Amino acid sequence: MYPFERFSERAKHVLTLAQEEAERAHHSYIGTEHLLLGLLREDRGIAHLVLTNLGIGIEAARATIGALLAREERVIIQRIVPTSRVKRVIEIAFDEARGMGDHHVGTEHILVALMIEGDGIAAHVLTDLGADLEKVRAEVKRLRAAGSQGSAAGGAEPAPLGFRVGGRVLVHDPDPPYRLWEAKVTEDLGQGRFKVGLESHPGGDELETRAERMHTIPGNTYLCPLCRAT
Repeated sequence: MYPFERFSERAKHVLTLAQEEAERAHHSYIGTEHLLLGLLREDRGIAHLVLTNLGIGIEAARATIGALLAREERVIIQRIVPTSRVKRVIEIAFDEARGMGDHHVGTEHILVALMIEGDGIAAHVLTDLGADLEKVRAEVKRLRAAGSQGSAAGGAEPAPLGFRVGGRVLVHDPDPPYRLWEAKVTEDLGQGRFKVGLESHPGGDELETRAERMHTIPGNTYLCPLCRAT
């Protein structure tokens, strides 16, 4: 439906967990409720932190989902597929990522999209548990700002160790063939943007780049679309 590489690793894991939740419940569809449970289970994502800080845990969510589904009629199909509502949520998540200046869809974009779509079971569950779009947006903004400043004190997920100022990284050129260069992070500009210092780079000894063009040292590169393109 969408380029899989445009999802962050944690967002990809949420999609996998959502399918597990559908299978666990013996549902033949992936609904917004399964996405919500996936967000709650991916406990390193911003969405999980947002929900936790709003007082929403997985057990309360499961109980509320169960109560709502008891009143729902479901059409049984032959294989597990996303519902049209989930597809719409993913579309909105891509719009949210673009609006926030992010190249990848993260868990926070999916959570905000669930609230914007508004008619799915997940949105009703979140509303019943005391969340609304305004609260979710505000907490996402707060955590992202705290994370970009390298602060874990506010509850934000910390940046990967190698992406902190002084950390050694591998950095892709912004243009094909996306050659990798060893560098050191010199400044965290926020919102997933960094300045890095390089040696012997034809473009100069300093480069402004984004997190999706960087790898920690050591780190895995096999899922990186830029590495696969080289």
